[in-house]
Amino acid sequence: MTRIDAARWIRGGFWAAGVGILAEHCSLVGAFHHQKWRASLPVETHRASMRVMRTILVFLGVSMLAGCGGANEAKPVAQAATKPIDTRDFFGEARGCFSMRELGNGETFEMGGDECGERSLPASTFKIPNAIIALDTGVLKDEKTILKWDGKKRWNDNWNRDHALPTAMWHSVVPFFQEIATQVGAERYRTYLSAFHYGNADPSGDVTLFWLENGRLSISPREQVSFLASMYEGKLRVSTRAVDLVKATLELRGEAKEHVRDRLPFVDRIAENVVLSGKTGSAMPDSGEIGPLDVVGWFVGAVERDGRRWVFACRLRSGDGKKIGTEAARIAYEILKSRGMV
Repeated sequence: MTRIDAARWIRGGFWAAGVGILAEHCSLVGAFHHQKWRASLPVETHRASMRVMRTILVFLGVSMLAGCGGANEAKPVAQAATKPIDTRDFFGEARGCFSMRELGNGETFEMGGDECGERSLPASTFKIPNAIIALDTGVLKDEKTILKWDGKKRWNDNWNRDHALPTAMWHSVVPFFQEIATQVGAERYRTYLSAFHYGNADPSGDVTLFWLENGRLSISPREQVSFLASMYEGKLRVSTRAVDLVKATLELRGEAKEHVRDRLPFVDRIAENVVLSGKTGSAMPDSGEIGPLDVVGWFVGAVERDGRRWVFACRLRSGDGKKIGTEAARIAYEILKSRGMV
C-alpha cells in the first residue's frame, strides 16, 4: 500500500466512524425537538449533545479538505510547473511556441503566448493531412502502395528510391507527397482542408508547393493542435482506416526508430510505457532576403501514457537554421520530459 493509499484508507475509516456518530447524535437532537423528550431530559444533556455534534462537524470538514489535497497529490503527469516558465530556457532567442491539449478533458498547456496563435507555412507537417486525403480518396490504396522514384537525383539520398507511405513519412520524402498532390488536385484539397478546419485551408498556387516555400497555406500551433485532436478523436469525417494507417506511421517506435534515429536521437530515450508520435517540418523562402521569422520549424504529434493521450504542436521561427525542424523536435521532447511525460 502506498503512502497516498494508506492516507486515503485512514481517512475513509475516520469518515465512516464520524458519519456513524453524527447520525446517532442527529437522531438524539431530533428527538429533543419532540415535546415529550424536551420535558423528560435535563437541559445539561441537550447542551452536551450539541457540543459533541459541533465537534464532529468540524472534524468532518477538516477531513474533506485533507481528501481534496490527496486527490491533487496523486495526479501523475502534465502538472503545471512549480516556477514561472521562461521560454528562453527551451527556445533560446528564437520565437517559439509549444501548445498541448489532453484528449478527453480538453485541458491545455501553452508556452509562447500570442505566438501560438500566429499562422505560418505548415511545411512537412502537412504530410499528415496529405496522407489522410490520399488514402481517403484512393490515390493511395493502402500503406503498402509504392510510388516509383522518377529517376531525378535530389540532395537527400533517401529520396532517390521507391517509397511506400511509412518510409516516405519517416524520411519526409517531398517528391512522394508532391506526386500525391498532382493526383489529388487543388479543388479536392480545398474541400478537405475546409472540412478539417486546417488553418486558412488555402491550397492556391503550385499544387506541389502550396505547403512549402512561398505557398499560401498557413496554420497556427493552436490550429495544429485542434486538427490533431479531431484526428485522434475520430472527428475528421473521413475513413477510419485512413486515419488509423496515418497514425501508425507517426509512431516513433519499432521500425520507425531505425529510420529517424539519425535526426531524432531522443527516440532511444523514450520510456517503455510511452508512445510518442510526431512529424517534423521545415520551411523557408526559396528566394529573396530572409527575414527574422521566415525560417519555420515544426514538430507536431501525440503522446500516450498510462491510458491518457495528449496532442501537441511545437514551432520555432528564426532567420537561420537548415535543420530547424529537428531542432523543434528536440525542444518538444525536452518540454515533454520536463513535465514527466516521456
